[in-house]
Amino acid sequence: MSPEGGSAKSVIESEMGALITSLRNARQGLAKGAAIDLEPLEQSVRRLCGQIDALPRAEADSLRPRVIGLLEEINCVGDNLRAGLGELAQLLGAAGERRRALSAYAAHKPNKP
Repeated sequence: MSPEGGSAKSVIESEMGALITSLRNARQGLAKGAAIDLEPLEQSVRRLCGQIDALPRAEADSLRPRVIGLLEEINCVGDNLRAGLGELAQLLGAAGERRRALSAYAAHKPNKP
């Protein structure tokens, strides 16, 4: 039992709900182009995994649907990150092409007296 009087499982369920909310907020931020610090999310996932691992098998198994939902949210954040990286790669590629074109133009430009 936790100091607040809830079972370990109920505390974990509450933390899972908070983590899902944080993941959804991260997805919204990524969709708007915001920089997201993933370290707190990773720490929360690690902590939850440890807490679930410490539960009796039957209690841990009963959390399986919520864990699967959490994994789906994590995968969605990953999808958003990959999409953002793809866009960034395109922008960097286009900038590199412009830079090469400008360099080539400058190299072949005749000197004017």
